[in-house]
Amino acid sequence: MRKPTTEEKKASMIEVGKRLNAVRKNAGLSLSDIAERLNRDFGANTNKGMISKYENGIHEPSASTIYCLSKILGVSSDYILGKTDVMCAPAPLQGVETTGFSIKVYKSLTAPDVGEQDESVTEIIPTSWMVGGREYFGYRVPNGRLAPRYFTGDIIIFERKSKPKKDQTCIVSMDGTEAFLARVTNKREGKTIAPLDPILEENYYTTAQLLEKNIKIFGIAAEVRRSERV
Repeated sequence: MRKPTTEEKKASMIEVGKRLNAVRKNAGLSLSDIAERLNRDFGANTNKGMISKYENGIHEPSASTIYCLSKILGVSSDYILGKTDVMCAPAPLQGVETTGFSIKVYKSLTAPDVGEQDESVTEIIPTSWMVGGREYFGYRVPNGRLAPRYFTGDIIIFERKSKPKKDQTCIVSMDGTEAFLARVTNKREGKTIAPLDPILEENYYTTAQLLEKNIKIFGIAAEVRRSERV
């Protein structure tokens, strides 16, 4: 759940809200009905007030919430987001799992959702992963320097969060440059960042240095999917 931050985003969320409102009313469902279905079927923790904020463009629903709403309302996520005027999603391709949620896979990242997307692969995560509004994305390992831990073509599934617990693999950016994989360890007054690429150096950064160098953690590794893809 996020508040729109720019005029363009505000306009976009108002349009999303209008579509949600129209589809909900067309389905004969109340705000309470939608909240109840989200809580019961998808493990959310919401109420009719929050649904009203989505419909009025006050708060932006997460990608996982949009997905859940699309299932409840019987329309495609792209329709809710205003990307298409076709209300129903097309039939799935043969062999594609339909019980999960398709996530974006990136070849590179410089900021959250900013980078080169790999559209040659489709990764599906279980809907149960999205309980509580969690969000995920994939990252395709670009070279073999991370072996034997990760190999070229491996897809690492990251949960979109920025606070690792202990010695977790994260995807990290420094000074707005391309993100890299690193083991991040929390310390009393900062963090140790140990890149998995051996040509990069491990360093300890104080809290002040983390801010000064604009060090960002985009996600924490949740799963590795090994592949024969090159």
